[in-house]
Amino acid sequence: MHATHESSTHRDTQAWQSALDLALAAHDDVVALAHYSHVANAFPSSSPNPHTREHPLLDYRKLKAWAIHRGWYVRPAPERASQEEKYRPPVRFSRQSRGMNLHTH
Repeated sequence: MHATHESSTHRDTQAWQSALDLALAAHDDVVALAHYSHVANAFPSSSPNPHTREHPLLDYRKLKAWAIHRGWYVRPAPERASQEEKYRPPVRFSRQSRGMNLHTH
């Protein structure tokens, strides 16, 4: 039963990553913002989130590697967070220059 849960969680993670990939590919601007919870569902940390059980803690290391491979830099955007989002600020994606994009569609 535990393996089924892990398998289901892995599929959910892949679905969130695919949705994020499609959203970024369709985004025309140089900068895009994403909700922390959406990105955390795509790249959950193995550590528990100390601030809420509502969504996982974000694994920035995995997210950065994934984003760079697709032509984006990634950073938290705490200045765009509301008071309720203090511990889960939006995530800023900044497009790399075209020459650095390693991912082909």
